[in-house]
Amino acid sequence: MRLLLPLMLLLTPALAFADDTRPEKAQFYIFGDQLIDGEMRRPQATWTDARQAAKFARLLELKKSFLPAMQATSADPVLR
Repeated sequence: MRLLLPLMLLLTPALAFADDTRPEKAQFYIFGDQLIDGEMRRPQATWTDARQAAKFARLLELKKSFLPAMQATSADPVLR
């Protein structure tokens, strides 16, 4: 009991000053009467056409040429 009363007296101000507010998830900017002068910018056609379809034919050729070397290593006693 003697320990509980001083402990409660010490913790009461800490609970009273605890911050219950949570930060807002969104921020809003109010510009009021300010005039924003500028133009809308769009991406250039060269940027949008830069991405092409992937070409996997060369990778398949490399894979086929690598198969005999892989089969040769299967007979190697070090790798067993």
